Amino acid sequence: MNDRDREQVAQWARAMLENPRALILDTETTGLDDSAEIVQIAVIDMAGAVQLDTLVRPTRPIPPAATRIHGITDAMVANAPTMAAIYDSLLLLLAGELVVIYNAAYDVRLLAQSIRAAAATDPTLRGHARDMQGFAQWHCAMLRYSEWVGDWNEYYGNYRWQRLPGGDHSALGDCRATLAVLQRMAL
Repeated sequence: MNDRDREQVAQWARAMLENPRALILDTETTGLDDSAEIVQIAVIDMAGAVQLDTLVRPTRPIPPAATRIHGITDAMVANAPTMAAIYDSLLLLLAGELVVIYNAAYDVRLLAQSIRAAAATDPTLRGHARDMQGFAQWHCAMLRYSEWVGDWNEYYGNYRWQRLPGGDHSALGDCRATLAVLQRMAL
């Protein structure tokens, strides 16, 4: 990456950090596939203040492989709110806002999948089970951080994706790690 490209990423990071309405979101899930659901979600603002931090009870059991990654068990979510129960709060918090996510494509997909799964059992959500693209202004910190690191992948013709430095596989911990990445890139 040349200095000009890196400065563009730094400008983007500064703009995110300076926006008083910008938020950072992260989730932990039951897996990676098309039936995976959210089991934990957190949202912080750019000052690091927690706006949302909750476990979420999915519609199906959490596979042991997912539990080995994030440590969340079926017993831990047994009394947690469902996606249907937190949907209105999530809508009020995120709708139309600028939301930064480390690997936005994944988390936005999982939000949509989780709402669709909840809508299958909760008629109040049926009209809301939709694509999440227009729900908020989604920004991917992972893609920007990959540009900032500048490790070019000749085979794919883009920058190699970078793991989230400092992430701990909890939604709140990964929100805070994303904030730290933004702060690092903004310098």
